[in-house]
Amino acid sequence: MHNKRVGVSQQQGSSPHQAGRCWSRFGIVVVAVLMGLFVAFPSVGVGAVAQFTQVVIERFGIALILFSTLLVLLALGLSASPVGRLRLGGAEAQQEFSTWSWLAMLFTAGMGSGLIFWGIAEPVFHFANPPAFVPEAARGIDHALALTYFHWGVHAWAIYALAGLAIAWFGFGRGRSLHISSSFTGQANKGGWRLLDWLAIIAILFGVAGTFANTIALVQTGLQQTLSPQIGSVGFRYGLILLIAVLFTTSSILGLQRGIRRLSQFNALLMLVMVAVVLLWIDPWQTLTRLASSVGHYLAILPEVSTRIDPQSRQWSLDWSVIYLVWWVAWAPFVGPFIARISRGRTVRQFLLCVVLVPTAASLLWFSAFGGAALAQPYAPAVIEAVNQDYTQGLFRFFQQFPLGAVLSLCAILLLITFIITSADSALLVCGWLSDDDSHWGRLLWAALLVTLSMALLYINDVDLNKQVAIAGALPFTLVLLAQVGMLLRDLWRTRAAR
Repeated sequence: MHNKRVGVSQQQGSSPHQAGRCWSRFGIVVVAVLMGLFVAFPSVGVGAVAQFTQVVIERFGIALILFSTLLVLLALGLSASPVGRLRLGGAEAQQEFSTWSWLAMLFTAGMGSGLIFWGIAEPVFHFANPPAFVPEAARGIDHALALTYFHWGVHAWAIYALAGLAIAWFGFGRGRSLHISSSFTGQANKGGWRLLDWLAIIAILFGVAGTFANTIALVQTGLQQTLSPQIGSVGFRYGLILLIAVLFTTSSILGLQRGIRRLSQFNALLMLVMVAVVLLWIDPWQTLTRLASSVGHYLAILPEVSTRIDPQSRQWSLDWSVIYLVWWVAWAPFVGPFIARISRGRTVRQFLLCVVLVPTAASLLWFSAFGGAALAQPYAPAVIEAVNQDYTQGLFRFFQQFPLGAVLSLCAILLLITFIITSADSALLVCGWLSDDDSHWGRLLWAALLVTLSMALLYINDVDLNKQVAIAGALPFTLVLLAQVGMLLRDLWRTRAAR
C-alpha cells in the first residue's frame, strides 16, 4: 500500500480542472431544477417519487436484502484476513482524531436523529403488529426488539463500512481524491465517471431531506406536548427548519475540528446521560437482562431475515426491512466519504470492526433501554396506542411517566436538533467535496437545496412517504456501491498478492 499523503486541498477538490468546473456547473443546475420542481409541485413530485420507489423495492426487494447481507460477510471476512493489518495511508500514517472523537463523529453522522425518532416507535409497532412469520409463541418484547435490531444493526453499519473503506483505500492508499468516482479511475480529469459523484449528491439530498422532515415532525410533536398544543402550523414547521438550517450551515462552515467534532461529542454525551437516566429510573438489571435476551433472539432470526422474504410477510418486509436497508444506502454516499475522511491512520481491521460493531452495540442498548423498557411497563398500552396513532407520539408519551418528563422531552428535542445538525453539516461537507466546490458559498448553495427539498416533504408531512422519498436517490446508487466494492476487492487482492 503506497504511503503517499493526500492533502486536504486535494481531497476536497479545491483546484478542479476546467472539465471538473463544467461538470460542477452542469450538475448544480440539474439538481437545482429538480429541487425547484419539488417545491413548485410538492404533492405531484413526492407522490411520483414514492410510487417509483415502491415499484423498485417490490421487484428487487430480496436482491437488496442479499446485497446488504453480502456486505456484512465481506466486512467480517476482510477484518479477519491478512488484509486487516494494512493501514489506511501507509504504515507511517498518523491518526488525525482520537478514538473517542472518531467514534462519536461516525456514529452521529451515520444514525443521529433516527434513533431518537424510532427508539420507542419501532419496537412498539413491531410488538403490536408483528409480521406473520413470527410464530405466536415467540411474539413478545424480545422479538419486537430483534426485528428492530435487524434494521439498525450490523447490516446498516456494514453498508457504511464498505462504502467508507472503498473511499479511504483509494484516497489515502492510492493518492486519489475522496470522490465516489475515484474508486474507478485515478485520472485527474475523470470525465464521465464524474456522473457517479452527482448520482451520490442526489442520493445524499434525498436521503438527508427525508430524515430532516421526519425529525422536524418529531420536534414539533415534542414542543406541542411539552410547551403548547398550538404549535402545529405549516408556518411553524418552515420556521423551525430554517432555524436549524442556519445552525447546520454555520457548523459546516466552521469545519471538522471546530464544528462537527464538538457537536458530535456533545451528542454522544447527551445520549449517554439520557440512557443512564432511563436505566436508573426503570431498572438497570431488567434492561440489561432484556438486552441480552433480545440480542439472543436477534442472532437467532438473523439467518432467516438476512436471506429471504417470507411470502406471508412480504408487505411487512418491503415496508420495513427493504426500505431501511436502502435508506442506509441512501446515506452511504455521504457517510462513507465522511468516515473515510476522519479515518486516516486506522488499520483496515480496526476500521471495519469499529464501524460495524461499536455503533451497533450502542444502537441495541438504546432500543432496549427505551422501546424495551416502555413495553415492559404497566403504561405500555397507552404508549402502543400513541404509536399506532402517530409514530411521533410514543417517545413523549413515554416521558410523561417520568417525574422530570418535561425535562427529558426538552433534552430529546435538543438532541434531535443537534443530531440533524451533525448529519446535515456532514452531508454539506461531502457535497462540497463531490461537486469540487468546498467554498462557503458552495455549502450555502447545498444547504439551500437541502432545505428546499425538506420543505416540499414537510408540506405533505407524511412519515411513511418521507421514508420512500429518502431512498429514491439510493436505488441507482446501489449499483454504484456494488461496483465500488468490486473495485476495492480487486485492488486489495492485487496489493496482498504483491506483498
